[in-house]
Amino acid sequence: MKLALLLSFCAASAFGHGGGLNAQGGHFNRSTGEYHCHREPCFSLQNKTLAAEITPQVKVIEDGDDLCNGLLPFGRPDSGEILLCRTGYAVGFDCNTRSALWVAYEIAPAIHNSANVPRSDDFRADPELPTACRKELSDFGRGYDRGHLVSSATLDASRQMNSETFLLSNMSPQLPKFNRAIWKGLENRERKWSNQRGRVYVITGPVFTNSKQNGRIRVPSHFYKIIFDPAKSEAISFLLPHKALYTAQLPRYRTSIDTIEKMIGADLFESLPDNVEDELEAGVQRMW
Repeated sequence: MKLALLLSFCAASAFGHGGGLNAQGGHFNRSTGEYHCHREPCFSLQNKTLAAEITPQVKVIEDGDDLCNGLLPFGRPDSGEILLCRTGYAVGFDCNTRSALWVAYEIAPAIHNSANVPRSDDFRADPELPTACRKELSDFGRGYDRGHLVSSATLDASRQMNSETFLLSNMSPQLPKFNRAIWKGLENRERKWSNQRGRVYVITGPVFTNSKQNGRIRVPSHFYKIIFDPAKSEAISFLLPHKALYTAQLPRYRTSIDTIEKMIGADLFESLPDNVEDELEAGVQRMW
């Protein structure tokens, strides 16, 4: 009902302006009759209304402690109202920002050094999300790449596994000189470190400390990535400002898990014993 009231209010304004933008920054498409936003405060008003209307939906496959088919062995991070379980990764998704808040996955040589299937490149909206929450292909561009949160090259043990990395729920708008430089370099290193150490566990995602928009979707101010080696109880964490950066600059952006958790307001390893979690999260690890 609230959504209908908002659209009715905006409709009167839109038609009152002869098809141009109304005072909220949106209008109705005369061909389709659909209302859409072009600028603030329309996006914010629409997001608040949608958040109030949408009942959180959780797709969880759970067998005892085997949350999301074992993809979350250290617990589910306590953010993102929608949980999506894929073949090779799990997502905590937030409708308000139309964004994953975290993506968790395991890296092992048995995964990324096995089939090495061709990159599928089948970018598409995520059909498991409510329509009002989804990113669409038209939401990208205007100077931004569709930046993978979990890399296609990391999850290429099967066609399905690789194809699922191209769902737009696994994408964030990234500047080309970020996505194709330091972010790609870190993706390469996570696979290299897995080859050296064996099985490692990764949590990654965007950070929003500003209100920058690219059309309907928020543009992250930073990206984080935590790579945890459970066999050695060691973790290396990065907090990268979203700007043009080179891979060689990675060491200067090492940080603690505590710092990342404070920025995003989430507990990422809630199932670890408290003494192990406290020690793991407090320190800044040397480069692996």
